[in-house]
Amino acid sequence: MDLSNREKEIWIELVVSMAVAIYYFTNAYNAGALFNIVNAELGKVVVNAIILSITSTIVLSIVFKQKSTEAKDERDIAIESKANSYSYYGLCVFITIIIGHIMISEGIGYFDNETPVSLNSSAIMHLLLVSMIVAGAIKSVTQIIHYRYGG
Repeated sequence: MDLSNREKEIWIELVVSMAVAIYYFTNAYNAGALFNIVNAELGKVVVNAIILSITSTIVLSIVFKQKSTEAKDERDIAIESKANSYSYYGLCVFITIIIGHIMISEGIGYFDNETPVSLNSSAIMHLLLVSMIVAGAIKSVTQIIHYRYGG
């Protein structure tokens, strides 16, 4: 499979962001930081996630022999625009679900603090982070599909 430089960039972005997300959420969960933001271990996890992101991007760029990027043409701009649109709509759906959950649990008092579905500020922060990661993945997958199968 022959990939253009732009497709390689998108694949590298997708793989790195998913690997860093898996690393972060696995270690944040193990450190007990998903529902408790005041946690010394979370700082270490964040620093390690940043280092992992930077080093893996550099290594993958070297392995796949990333060349300098060529200027975007009309097709690239159209594909990026469509991917941004899909990503935006996906983010809107996730944010709406989170806001709805907050309104139900806080405003109406449907959930009490003992149920596993009640949210604190740390859980909301992590849900918003997941929403942004999924929106980025939607963008990358949309671009890959349009570059491979036309767009």
